[in-house]
Amino acid sequence: MIRWIGFILALTILLLGAKRNLNLAMLVASVIIGIFALEPRGIVTQIYNTLIDPSVILLALALTMIPVLGGMLSVSGKLDDVVQNLRIGKRAFLGLSPALLGLMPIPGGALLSSPLVEGAGDGVSSHLKAAINVWFRHVLYFIYPLSYALLVAAAAANISLYTAILYLSPFFFLSLVLGHFFLLKKVQGELEYTGEVSLKKMMIPLSILITAPVLHLVLSLAFEFPYDEIPTFIAVSFALAGAILITESKMECFKKSVKKMKPWNFTFLIINIFIFINIFKASGIDDMISDLALPLLILAIPGGFFLGISTGRIMLPSAILFPIMMTSMGTDAVPPYLFVITYVAIFLGYAITPVHPCIALSLEYFKADLFKYLKELAWPIIIMLAMGVMIYFIFA
Repeated sequence: MIRWIGFILALTILLLGAKRNLNLAMLVASVIIGIFALEPRGIVTQIYNTLIDPSVILLALALTMIPVLGGMLSVSGKLDDVVQNLRIGKRAFLGLSPALLGLMPIPGGALLSSPLVEGAGDGVSSHLKAAINVWFRHVLYFIYPLSYALLVAAAAANISLYTAILYLSPFFFLSLVLGHFFLLKKVQGELEYTGEVSLKKMMIPLSILITAPVLHLVLSLAFEFPYDEIPTFIAVSFALAGAILITESKMECFKKSVKKMKPWNFTFLIINIFIFINIFKASGIDDMISDLALPLLILAIPGGFFLGISTGRIMLPSAILFPIMMTSMGTDAVPPYLFVITYVAIFLGYAITPVHPCIALSLEYFKADLFKYLKELAWPIIIMLAMGVMIYFIFA
């Protein structure tokens, strides 16, 4: 009973505090679980083991560099050069421009693509523009190997990153089809371009964005590393070096990027997530939840969807649900089919909650109504959740 009280208290603080300061909420929740379930020495031991874990250190360093890379390309105007030199149709532009900017996981980054969607979205309703901006910015979270949400979720589920991507790929393509059918198909008209196309201005920064995932894939397939996070660290380092190289005012842009992106928040967030996971596993609470014999389907889809909505995050629900699933099944890794439907459910909750900064910022920018925004995304959400249920009954 004491451990249940500690867990409920920790979860309450985590869900409420995540809206204000996720880092602090995660750390406080971890300590509370430890106080109710472990001796003080046990808490210290789990924190220490996390801090010296090479996998955690490498992942934290890599995810610290990613927002700096995005900030460098944004502050220097290189991302604008990519988008402005794309000569494509109106619907394609509205879908592709948020997706390109979504390659860099910048907090509240939907605000960066909002002016592009606004400029190209003449005649499109405000709530539809907000839905297009948010949906297409985040669909790459299903397959982009440098997405911090996907990296952390795969690590929490203890499965290979590329196994996760392989199984998530059908949902990526489904999300594109649904986004086109329910969102982009409502857009009418064409864009009018002026001036000449500069392939150089488009291709140089685009090559930087492409270098990171390509190098990551090549390294992962060509070599065996003692830690899966090493290719991630190397790939992001090369991409960041490339962004610095193509930037004119290097030091000034770097300083502005660091000031704007606050990358240390990502460093502490990754560390705190794994402190939470390790203390949670050591507490035995996962065994207690497993003893409740909750159906995995309930944990995966309603549970993932609810936590996605309530936290406005993907990493936090992953850190809560996947350790519980592994204990319930008595396995060291979450089966790919279960990982996929849980990740998709979390993603869909994350895509509609105003707790998610990208949604709040998009609604504010376009002066859009929340309920009309939700109406635009209702069918894509329902269809993808239904697909998750079907997959569960096929593979379970």
